[in-house]
Amino acid sequence: MTQNIQYYFVLNSPWSYFSGSRLKDIAKEKNANVVLKPILMGELFSRTGGQPLKQRSEQRQAYRLKELQRWSTKLGLPIHLEPTFFPADESLAVRTVLAAIQKHHDALELVIALGAALWRDNLNLADEQVITDVLIKLQLPVTLIQIAKDEQDYSQLLIDNTEDAMSQGVFGVPSFVVGSELYWGQDRLEFVEQALA
Repeated sequence: MTQNIQYYFVLNSPWSYFSGSRLKDIAKEKNANVVLKPILMGELFSRTGGQPLKQRSEQRQAYRLKELQRWSTKLGLPIHLEPTFFPADESLAVRTVLAAIQKHHDALELVIALGAALWRDNLNLADEQVITDVLIKLQLPVTLIQIAKDEQDYSQLLIDNTEDAMSQGVFGVPSFVVGSELYWGQDRLEFVEQALA
């Protein structure tokens, strides 16, 4: 029986960037299905006690950069610790992911590539050309962008995903739910793997 991994994420999270490829590998190895759940991070933070990065203490911000560098080295995933376009306006990019899901394309691969565009390549996710280039590279239809612009239901879907996340106990990203068990953080993927039969 195929198990589902509920994957709650935002493209603006470097930790989501670190998790995507490994999650895809785990799902393939375990014959599991990844259910993509992009959420509204600001809404989640405001309702669960989280703090936006710039509101955190200098010590927390400095340590975050050290941890990002450590994990970048450990995983072999290059990262711009302070990207030029961060935080990015990820609305069109995320809606393009939702369009890819709706049209049954490999949306997880798109999430991985968009995360890399921001965190590895230092590109602006608010730039439609950046999204177009990513779609072309993945051989996905660029018409997904127009669908993303036109589809009114996607705004509500992001709200619904965020509500769903909170009902599952999610308070940060990336978060993964297998069955009824919540795992927070890209460094918990080993436990996600163990939870899959």
